[in-house]
Amino acid sequence: MDEVSISIAAAPGRVWRLVSDVTGMGRFSPECTGGRWVGPASGPAVGARFRGSNRRGLIFWTTDCTVVECEEEKVFAFEVAQSKVRWGYRIEPESAGVVLTEWREHFGRPNLLIRAVDASGLVGFRRERLMVEGMRATLARIREAAERG
Repeated sequence: MDEVSISIAAAPGRVWRLVSDVTGMGRFSPECTGGRWVGPASGPAVGARFRGSNRRGLIFWTTDCTVVECEEEKVFAFEVAQSKVRWGYRIEPESAGVVLTEWREHFGRPNLLIRAVDASGLVGFRRERLMVEGMRATLARIREAAERG
């Protein structure tokens, strides 16, 4: 499991709205360009599904995601069907605001296409390290947006 944390001088509700808005995640992530709710889903809830859009260099791809944890102002987590990675955000109050932690863990074996693309280097060699660097960048951008108000 990888996880990165950052302190943010903002209310838990403000941070929650930013991390649980999959349609706006492209503002923060160096790889995710956004998402859209699918089926009857229109917002964060356990079981809600969304399609994520991603880009690294000239490579574009989509992911099929399902929300697996959703507790307002506390936790938002989802699983990506293709990569078999569970991503999540924990929000913990502290004296000057919150500590926001982004984490990711593998819960199964990625599909054959994902394994082949990863092995090819098309989306970057040292993929695991790139993911942690991306988490740091994402949290820094979320902090900037949350503190800006």
